[in-house]
Amino acid sequence: MAPPGPGQLLPLTRSLLPPSAPPFLSGRRRLPPPARAQTSRPPPWQPRRLLCPAPLQPLRPLARHRTRPVAAPPGASAAGGGEAQALAAEFMTSERVKVAAMLGLALALCNADRVVMSVAIVPLSQAYGWTPSFAGVVQSSFLWGYLVSPIIGGALVDYYGGKRVMAYGVALWSFATFLSPWAAARSLWLFISTRILLGVAEGVALPCMNNMVLRWFPRTERSSAVGIAMAGFQLGNTIGLLLSPIIMSRTGTFGPFVIFGLFGFLWVLVWISAITGTPGEHPQISAYELEYITKGQKLVKPQVQGERLRKIPPFRNLLSKWPTWALISANAMHSWVTPINLTLG
Repeated sequence: MAPPGPGQLLPLTRSLLPPSAPPFLSGRRRLPPPARAQTSRPPPWQPRRLLCPAPLQPLRPLARHRTRPVAAPPGASAAGGGEAQALAAEFMTSERVKVAAMLGLALALCNADRVVMSVAIVPLSQAYGWTPSFAGVVQSSFLWGYLVSPIIGGALVDYYGGKRVMAYGVALWSFATFLSPWAAARSLWLFISTRILLGVAEGVALPCMNNMVLRWFPRTERSSAVGIAMAGFQLGNTIGLLLSPIIMSRTGTFGPFVIFGLFGFLWVLVWISAITGTPGEHPQISAYELEYITKGQKLVKPQVQGERLRKIPPFRNLLSKWPTWALISANAMHSWVTPINLTLG
């Protein structure tokens, strides 16, 4: 290309234009931006997949939360039903079953001392000339003391423990039963006072039973323990109503009072010497049974020997719950119907 003459302008060429010149001056075309790779998106009705670099591994429990299984009872074998037979044999010979049996005997004495008056009221009314209405007053005097004593007994059990309160309760109601013939010979009102004392002492029986079952049995066996104890409660009805007429025919009207009272004193001696408040205090309990009871009491705070729960029971909190009033209503209806059935029967 020839150089321009004088007075001529230089043509605008690409070589003379700076790189930042607009494209319309140099005739350049603006190139479209490079196309981006379009990824196909799944339809909205299909779930999206989460991209994980590696599969998640399950978390392992910490070593401090690992629990060691309870060892099998002595004599258990995996072959056949050897393990089941060993478990049954261990249960029948365990110390906790002895506790349930002693609780059943205590409740049997409790009910026998209570119903003996239902049999003795007939000869006593004839001997002292009581009217039927006054005989009802004598029989209901037991309930005057029994009305409030379960509440007081429950507070005492929480404070001192079930073993101690049960021993004092059985000794006190056995003393009131044994003292009934002497009180009836002295004064009518003294005899009624012994019946009131009997009701006060027997009010601690069920709270003590619940406390001992809680301390001595794992959660999986508490219903069975309560069943054994309450079977003794009904056994007392049978013994009291069946043996009282036979004993009265041989020893007189107050014979059952003396005999049942002496059996109560004997029970107290066995209870104090053979039963402890908690499994850890028992000197003859096996290591397997102690571990089995401890493992099954995850919600129970262990009680040290001599320790007292210095805390007032939360009565306000208990009375604000519907299950509490449901149990109170059911027990009230049962207590209302049972004497009527016994009277009409």
